Amino acid sequence: MKLKYPFTEETRNLLLYEYSCWDCGRSDRGLEAHHILGRCSNSPLNMYLICIDCHKVVGHSQKEESKYLQQTIKWLLSTGYELKEVDITFYIHNKLLYNISKDDGNADKKRS
Repeated sequence: MKLKYPFTEETRNLLLYEYSCWDCGRSDRGLEAHHILGRCSNSPLNMYLICIDCHKVVGHSQKEESKYLQQTIKWLLSTGYELKEVDITFYIHNKLLYNISKDDGNADKKRS
């Protein structure tokens, strides 16, 4: 089966020295690169490193997606990653999700 918008080797290589789940922090489980907003883009901004156990329970709520997007962009910027055109396009298309507060109870109602 061919995946739509799989992460590129370059994107996967960004994770080479990451050894724990960004959600639960465990390092004793297999890790997977999760497409935060589905396979709509292979931008690293759409990637979240997660263990197989956490991946099984991803709920895809807007609040959860927003949390993952915010954590990913902070991590990428902390590594010195320079945004590319695919990243800027992805960000512009999904910028509302980057601004949703974790405490906003209406987050799921704001989805565009």
